[in-house]
Amino acid sequence: MIYKNEIVPYRRSLNDKKIEEKKKIKYLSIGSILFFLSAFFTSRVFILDTFMPFGIAFFLAVYGILDRKLAVATGFIGILGYLTTFEGYKSISRMVVLITLVMLALIFNNNDKNRIVKMYIAGFFINLVVIIVFRGLFIAIGFSIFDSILALGESIIMAASAYIFSYGIPLYFDHNKRKILSREEMIYIGIMLGIIVSGMYDIKYMSFSLKNILGFLIVLVMGYSEGGAMGAATGVSLGLISTISDSTMPIYLGIYAFSGLISGVFRELGKLTTGIAFLVACALMAFYTAGLINVNIGVNLIFYNSLVAGVLFMIIPSKNYEKLSALINDEKRTVQLQKSYIERVKDIMTLKLFKISSTLSGLSNILEESIESELSNKVEIDGLVEKLADRVCFNCDSKNLCWRRDMYYTYDSFLEVLRIIEKNGSITAAMVPDSLNRKCIRPNELSKQANSIFEIFRLDNKWKRKLVKSRLVLSEQIKDMSGLVRTMIEEASTSMEFKNDIEEEIAISLDKKGLDFDDILAVKNNRNRYEVTLYRKPCAGQQNCNKDFVSSISKTLGVRMVRENTKCKINKDCSMCQFRLVEAENYNVTTAIARCSKEEISGDNYSFGEVGEGRYMVALSDGMGSGPRANNESSITISLLEKFIEAGYERNAAIKATNSVLVFRANNESYATIDLGIIDMYDGIGEFIKIGSAPTFIKSGMDVSVLNSTTLPAGILEDIEIESEIIEFKNGDMVVMVTDGITDADRETKERWVVKLLKEYDSVNPKEIADHVLMSAKDKYGGRIKDDMTVLVLKIWKLM
Repeated sequence: MIYKNEIVPYRRSLNDKKIEEKKKIKYLSIGSILFFLSAFFTSRVFILDTFMPFGIAFFLAVYGILDRKLAVATGFIGILGYLTTFEGYKSISRMVVLITLVMLALIFNNNDKNRIVKMYIAGFFINLVVIIVFRGLFIAIGFSIFDSILALGESIIMAASAYIFSYGIPLYFDHNKRKILSREEMIYIGIMLGIIVSGMYDIKYMSFSLKNILGFLIVLVMGYSEGGAMGAATGVSLGLISTISDSTMPIYLGIYAFSGLISGVFRELGKLTTGIAFLVACALMAFYTAGLINVNIGVNLIFYNSLVAGVLFMIIPSKNYEKLSALINDEKRTVQLQKSYIERVKDIMTLKLFKISSTLSGLSNILEESIESELSNKVEIDGLVEKLADRVCFNCDSKNLCWRRDMYYTYDSFLEVLRIIEKNGSITAAMVPDSLNRKCIRPNELSKQANSIFEIFRLDNKWKRKLVKSRLVLSEQIKDMSGLVRTMIEEASTSMEFKNDIEEEIAISLDKKGLDFDDILAVKNNRNRYEVTLYRKPCAGQQNCNKDFVSSISKTLGVRMVRENTKCKINKDCSMCQFRLVEAENYNVTTAIARCSKEEISGDNYSFGEVGEGRYMVALSDGMGSGPRANNESSITISLLEKFIEAGYERNAAIKATNSVLVFRANNESYATIDLGIIDMYDGIGEFIKIGSAPTFIKSGMDVSVLNSTTLPAGILEDIEIESEIIEFKNGDMVVMVTDGITDADRETKERWVVKLLKEYDSVNPKEIADHVLMSAKDKYGGRIKDDMTVLVLKIWKLM
């Protein structure tokens, strides 16, 4: 404890020394210079040509929140400010008050916790007494109740001003750049700024007044940054404070307010337009008020000074106005905080998803390593020899001869027995190698047990390989899931823009049409497309979301919006309905089907429709053979593809996962073809993947191109090769997908007969084309259906 008590004060004294050094550096900064200038001009302000409380109030505020040395320096600067007003007893009386307070500041002990309260009380009463005395000496003879009321009023104003100044003074010395100001701080700083500008009343050169120039600049900046309401309010406040003791106060109040209003009205048109509109407004006000005051004074003090303010406004970089707007604008500050909160949530979710992805990837690698280790069979062969020896030789009288004297010879002979079984499927006593048959006294038992052990080994190995295959499938699935999670991370890291300004425009538009709503969420997704979610009371099936809301929001955004193809989401108590509008696709697709089957149940299956994010999927699968079994294989293939793609799987991962499931579940030879197409409805670009499927035909006008498959169907090989082709569609193009029952209708020409048919048949109706192709195939079969046949025709056209 002694050691600790000795060290702590020593370290504290070093810290205090560092703080003092920092403060000395602060005194030489730009902020400290502005601070001392503020103290000087504040002390020069008059109210009603009688009150001068602000210099004393500034000193009290500094003494209350900063150190004593700075307060003393501020006091002397305030005394200098009072001295430069040359107002006789008015200036001298305030100088006396301030000198007295400075002396008290030097006398009070810094360690006294009540020193600030004492200073405020002393300032209040010293100011009260000194003003009463000086007014009695220079204005009235003796004591006057009126003088006492005035002195009391000034002391109250002084105390209130000190409280106001205490909010703005710390900003001069704040090294940490403030990003948020409270409402109280903004109000107090505005009042303080108006008082400081008022102290510049007599700083003039020819027709230019520093007070008017800064006044116009402040009004212009506030109007441009925060709009007409804030500009006008600033103008009223500034005009009232700076000219409260002047007979021209109503005129300046109106000029400041009007110019602030105009600068806010035109701010959306840019800084240059705002500046010009501000100068025009000031010029009009200058000539308008020329009849109320002297013509030359009106033109000179208003127009010329506003011109200088406008030039300064144009020189100041625009980014400074943006910083000011973010600092004082509640709405923008709330938006920034929301964005910051969203980014933090996004970072947390990304981190968690990344951990999940890494865990899944690690699990997949572990499974692959275990698979590789289980493919080695050396240990298993040694185990077979040992089991065979235990069963045959354990109770044999010649075991010592065989396994002690000739152990290596006997072991190789047993391995040869196992090789014969592996080659021939089984072994008899006559097939036992001669080298072993001459020594072994139990050849029949040896062949019997060898066949039994090897059969068990063969069955175990079969199921083990199935288990290895299932683990491989599981490993691939987990790896694909890891990839899906990483894709989610990439999409999450892509910034989604929240459009608060758009939300406001939509709200105004809906309100004008009398459409009720509770809340709006407007965003731009990672494809730079608008998504608008609305919350309102349920409409009891009137479908308002498909009528008035869609047209109004489309008009506001300037793009065609449509209702998302989902039902309204209504909360449990049926008090809130939620629905979403998305940008309409630029292309549309119509699909038609024509099919017939060899048996009662077709072995072909298909699927088509939107799968989200403006994508349209079409898939066709042909199971092996025909009938229920083929139908089962193709149905599973299509179902898996649908689920994987809708879940967000990348198309290669979806196909590999489907293939893995088919390979794993196949007890006998079983497969299914995959003919998959995914069309981007915004860009009109399609991607086609063919796994062992029949050709696909692209009909563009009278031209027909063919997409062929070069791979085996899914379910045969564990590792499947995936190739894709990209097609950029034109308006009116058609895609014709068929199963091999169609192309095999003419085994000599194969797909060429379909190409010729499509070129010759002129129709824009996909249903007619599908029926015509199917009927033509039936005709080629001679009316006898030899295989399942399916024709799937898509027509793509561009929306106007």
